[in-house]
Amino acid sequence: MANLREVGVSFEHWCFACGRQNPTGLHLDFDVAKDRATARYTGLPRHQGYDGYLHGGVVTALLDETMGWAFFQRGIWGVTARLTVTFRSPVVLGDELLVSGWIARERSRAIETKGRLERGRDGVVLAEADGLFLRMPEERQAELERRYAGTADAFARIREAIELEESERSDAARPGAEREGQAQVKVAVS
Repeated sequence: MANLREVGVSFEHWCFACGRQNPTGLHLDFDVAKDRATARYTGLPRHQGYDGYLHGGVVTALLDETMGWAFFQRGIWGVTARLTVTFRSPVVLGDELLVSGWIARERSRAIETKGRLERGRDGVVLAEADGLFLRMPEERQAELERRYAGTADAFARIREAIELEESERSDAARPGAEREGQAQVKVAVS
């Protein structure tokens, strides 16, 4: 997976979920792979609903943002049209969480996504989501690309990192690839 900050995506803005300038935000840091995004988050008292539990709106924001990054990292700008969240279990503050989002289906203007929020220590699913995102009109996308300067270069670096990872995974899955790797190690050691 490619880490977005490491490939040069700037989060120096006010987005509640990923912006670094928002003092009350979630400050998510995303890793992306082909059509997928993940982030880790630990609930803070300022984001609680009932004492000791993460607010359901924050759970929803975690899922919404992560599902959006599953396609946004490809340079597709979109907005949430519909989001359905199923809450499986209360989310305790202080627990490390893993949130994942992925593309389920892509159509001309719409992108259907799925998401999952798990407790990090044991993988228990705490919430799941289905989302429908609509691609932004080209003129709005161009306006945002100007506002968030450098995104085109960052998207290119993300694509390169994901393509490299896919290529390495494909090479490793080839029959005999493990034996070839062992042979290379033996040669290198000799």
